[in-house]
Amino acid sequence: MNRPGEKLPLSRLWHVFWLVGVIPSNILWAAALWAMSKGLTPLLLALFAVLLVYTGWIIPAVWRAAPSAHNPNLGLAARGLTIAWGLNTVLLIFFLTLQLVGQ
Repeated sequence: MNRPGEKLPLSRLWHVFWLVGVIPSNILWAAALWAMSKGLTPLLLALFAVLLVYTGWIIPAVWRAAPSAHNPNLGLAARGLTIAWGLNTVLLIFFLTLQLVGQ
């Protein structure tokens, strides 16, 4: 048991959400943006495929880690944010791919 004012150790959710979820996802999107700006369509499509597989993997990973949060509301927030990020990823990839096909 922790004493008042003592910091709790980081939860598994913190690790999964930030280090395995947010940071790698942003790096993948930055790489996709770079590939798009350089006109590297094959690389862009490969990154889209990686992002879709990654998104399909990270959502259940965060879902399973959510109960480890020190505050249950943080687990709920992490689940909701991850679902929203996943939907955003799928929709962005869909519309950006449509744009590429239309060129």
